[in-house]
Amino acid sequence: MKTVLITGSETFGKYITNPTKWLALTTNGKIINGHKVHGLIFPSIIRLPKDAENHGETIVKKAIEINADVIISFGMASAVKGFRIERSATNWIENKEYCPPYESKKPINPARPAHEKVQIDMEPWNFSKIKKSFKKKQIPYDPNISDNPGQYSCNGWIYRTIYALKKHKLNTPYIFIHTACTKKAIEFLHDFPMNKKILIKEKDLIKALEIFLESYNSD
Repeated sequence: MKTVLITGSETFGKYITNPTKWLALTTNGKIINGHKVHGLIFPSIIRLPKDAENHGETIVKKAIEINADVIISFGMASAVKGFRIERSATNWIENKEYCPPYESKKPINPARPAHEKVQIDMEPWNFSKIKKSFKKKQIPYDPNISDNPGQYSCNGWIYRTIYALKKHKLNTPYIFIHTACTKKAIEFLHDFPMNKKILIKEKDLIKALEIFLESYNSD
């Protein structure tokens, strides 16, 4: 049986919950589209305690441990139009809304060039199939692949994971998907601009995971 490692994150800012955490907890240990699911959840932070292992290393080491056929990471961003694929990350931290001033405007990895951009290997993914599947299942989807995951925690996970994959010479297909909010995430946020945002349902997260599991080539 194939295995998939999925990652989600804790809530952040003013949001009540994070749907990506719900997805990782709900699917962990289950079989979805012929894949045994292993879920990891990370805090929504960018700066780590001294001597703490970075999240990219944790993800890749876990993928090696379980012999993962594919790694799929999810993050929440209320601005996206349902689900949006991220292609790249930048060695830079700068987010006025969520980033404390003392860690802003600095590289994620000081040993690497500031603003260095790295890209996920998109070759294993069938984007035409992904687009058609989202349309068929009537799930909100942005077909425009993004090169701007935000310069905070999601950007940091992508950047660190790409480098960890290279370090461990692991060719496992990897992708990062931003998802919109669910109603639970903004339940008590009375100032949330509902008329300008797209909300998804929790069941859409499961369906999206199924789509991505059907849309990669591990050869």
